[in-house]
This record gives sequence, structure tokens and C-alpha cells, in this order.
Amino acid sequence: MFEGKSRYYGHFYYCWLNGTVTTKEMHNIALNGILTKDERTEIMEHPRGDAFPDEV
Repeated sequence: MFEGKSRYYGHFYYCWLNGTVTTKEMHNIALNGILTKDERTEIMEHPRGDAFPDEV
């Protein structure tokens, strides 16, 4: 399912769906090179869960 993606793509994909990672954190993850900016955008196109309040 995540073939050809960054090593941690699947982890952050599910964190986003659960709401355990915020918008601000996703931007920092891409800035630090853990995900590409394209992968971040792709993940963030999905609705974010509500486990934690979002931080923009």
C-alpha cells in the first residue's frame, strides 16, 4: 500500500487519520525531511481525526 513512499509515510498517514499528529507537526516533519512535501500534502488531503485538538 505504501510502496515507493518514505520510510515513515505509513506511520504518519495513520497518525493523521487518528488525529494524533497536528498540522504544525506535519509541516515540521516535512521540513526535517522525514516526509517529502508532496507526501505531506497527499496525507493531509484526507480528513484528520480528532484524538487531539489541531494546532496550525
